[in-house]
Amino acid sequence: MPKINFSLNHFEVTMLLALLISAVLGVVSKKTDRERLEYGLRSMGWFLVTVFGMGWLMYLGHR
Repeated sequence: MPKINFSLNHFEVTMLLALLISAVLGVVSKKTDRERLEYGLRSMGWFLVTVFGMGWLMYLGHR
C-alpha cells in the first residue's frame, strides 16, 4: 500500500478549521439556505479577521 504524505502548515490548518466551523454554524443555526450562506460567510470573515489580528498581536508582542 502506498504511503500518503499529507502535510499542512499552520495557516492551512487554521483556514480549514475556520471553514469547517463556519459551515457547521451556518447549517445548524439558521432556517433558510440564504440565511445559512450569509451567516457562514460572515462567520468565516470574522474568523479570518480574528486569526490575522491575533497573528499581528503575537508578532508585535515578540518584537
